[in-house]
Amino acid sequence: MKSLPIFVYGTLKPGEKLFHHISHAIKEVVPAVIPGRLYDTPFGYPLLVNPCGEEGSLVMGVLLIPVDELYDEMMKTIDAIEGEAGFDKGVMEVTLEGGSSMRALVYYYREAPPYAQPFYSTEWP
Repeated sequence: MKSLPIFVYGTLKPGEKLFHHISHAIKEVVPAVIPGRLYDTPFGYPLLVNPCGEEGSLVMGVLLIPVDELYDEMMKTIDAIEGEAGFDKGVMEVTLEGGSSMRALVYYYREAPPYAQPFYSTEWP
């Protein structure tokens, strides 16, 4: 089975504080965007709310293309990190730099929790 890439937009992006947990499992990083709204939290990570919804702007992030043999291990790590923070996970269309789109796993919130504040930029941090 072919593994889906993972769209990340916060602390799991290369150079951010949690990427080192999965960096060994990544073979390629591709810039991408998804419609939605970013929110900031007091916990040091952003939330993507209402991805692919009608309102919002394009949230900038990257697609993480995993090494096939390390996909399951990487997903367990990401699921633990994102699950602890209460994220939902779904398969959505993301747009690549050239305008083409592809399906990817995305971690998101259905609605912003009370502690989250709108983040007025399209790229975190």
